[in-house]
Amino acid sequence: MALKSAAFRGNQRLERAALNNPPLAQGEKGHGVALLQAALITLKFHLPVSTRKHGAPDGIFGPETKNAVMAFQASQPLTADGIAGKNTITLLDFLLPVAPAPKPPKPPKPAPPPPAKPVTPPSPGPVMPISSDFKIGADDPKITPDAGAGPWNSKPKQVLTAAKYVAIMDALYPAYVVIGDDAVKHMLNYLDNTGAPLTIDLEGMIAEVPTAKVRFDTEVERIKNYVQQLPPGTFDVTSTHAWNGYNHKRENRNWFFAVGGYSVWTKGRATITGTGPGHDCRLELEYKFYDRYNWDSGKSVHIDGIEITDETMGEFHREGMAREYDMNGSIRRTLQWKAP
Repeated sequence: MALKSAAFRGNQRLERAALNNPPLAQGEKGHGVALLQAALITLKFHLPVSTRKHGAPDGIFGPETKNAVMAFQASQPLTADGIAGKNTITLLDFLLPVAPAPKPPKPPKPAPPPPAKPVTPPSPGPVMPISSDFKIGADDPKITPDAGAGPWNSKPKQVLTAAKYVAIMDALYPAYVVIGDDAVKHMLNYLDNTGAPLTIDLEGMIAEVPTAKVRFDTEVERIKNYVQQLPPGTFDVTSTHAWNGYNHKRENRNWFFAVGGYSVWTKGRATITGTGPGHDCRLELEYKFYDRYNWDSGKSVHIDGIEITDETMGEFHREGMAREYDMNGSIRRTLQWKAP
């Protein structure tokens, strides 16, 4: 049995615990009686005594409830015996109005956005000079070395190449007079076959090779010209790219065989005091050098009757008897001047 009790369950259909429970009759109490009373009241069969104490059905099947059941039964094709059996409750349930489904709650109105804070435009920073050659920062420019002789130890050793290797090693020490001390030092590092990097005597190269000195002076003036355009403050400054130099044989035989072509760039920490003509500039300068000691083409030298060519030296690398390596160098200066 079930009752769509508006008073207790919002007009939703209610199932009793057991459909075969005994019919409700006078003298019974409980929740089932309260549901029966609520259904009768909903259908306009008033129960003032049963609702007087709590303002709601009291769940007691007394004379008033029995009379209301009999009145309901008399109004329907039922036997008016005052007992709420299966037929009586089924008909009550059928006649109860079905409450409409509750409307979903309205979504809450979104909270109004907080008032926008006034935006203060950022104060303009110092005006930096525009240059394709220099940047603010300390990271060095990327340099890609040439291919050199190819992969190390990529070919089987040849008897003829090994014989040339032994002959050159025997002839290197008297070669100091023929090709120069730096050239021999660099070649020995190559023939040592470790690939360990070598720090060159960059100060000596600049002092002994005229074009290397011109390249150094040019790069120093170039970075000074950029630095003196900076606003007051302290800045790390670095070249955006490297510049190429070459030690010609006619200038210096030693450095022609020791290095040949190379790359250089400048960097440093600049401190600017004041503005306008004559303001103070200071630069902790570093002039940097890089080259890959390798053998590709274009060079040859006779030492003690032995001709040493690029092809032969490159073959030592390819057959795993010598190894190309990186050459690095740097010069540091502290420069102070007044901007023009």
